[in-house]
Amino acid sequence: MSVSSVGATTTTSDASSAAAAASSSTLNKDAFLKLLVAQLQHQDPLNPTQGTEFVTQLSQFALVEQAVSQSQQLGVLGTQLTGLSNEGVTSLVGKNVTVKGSGVTFDGVTSVSSGATLDAPAASVSVSVVDASGNTVKTLDLGAHASGAMAIRWDGRDESGNLAPSGNYTFKVTAATADGTPVTVEQQVSGTVTGVTYDKGYPVLTLDSGVTAAISDLVGVTAPATTTTGK
Repeated sequence: MSVSSVGATTTTSDASSAAAAASSSTLNKDAFLKLLVAQLQHQDPLNPTQGTEFVTQLSQFALVEQAVSQSQQLGVLGTQLTGLSNEGVTSLVGKNVTVKGSGVTFDGVTSVSSGATLDAPAASVSVSVVDASGNTVKTLDLGAHASGAMAIRWDGRDESGNLAPSGNYTFKVTAATADGTPVTVEQQVSGTVTGVTYDKGYPVLTLDSGVTAAISDLVGVTAPATTTTGK
């Protein structure tokens, strides 16, 4: 048998082995080394693999191995960080928080409060109280206000002075300068955290008012007030 026929036979065998390896769902470092050794043992004597090609293959192998190792380490680190984050969020239960949002819950008797932050001084600030059906129940004219935080309070009464039904409402705050230029408003609601859920893939806070907010919407946290009794 001629040398050329041997080279052709081994080359066909190598191609079949490579195709079989490629069809596998994963190619780990052991399989890579086996292919490299097989290539060395069965290379065509008339057309041997150049040294630079081996260096390139070894470099590629090193990069793949490093990438796999880093991916595994990052996965472990991500799991640990998620656990620490969830534990920290759970500690918010029972504390008073302020979150971004415009929803409030009215019990049919007690007035409700909310807040907003103005990016610039406003000549006029108004609040539309909207029910769950999208109807405006009351419009509050708060007049001019400086930039920064401001409080909003609704006594629960509609335009006719009657108490609105209990339920969920939304405060829509609009502000403008003297020449009518809109002022950017960020709305917030406050309450006591009664629970934390993770079913959406991230922590969601539930406040005693019924409002829910993602942890990313958290603005501030204050410890509950403590009372002391004298002897």
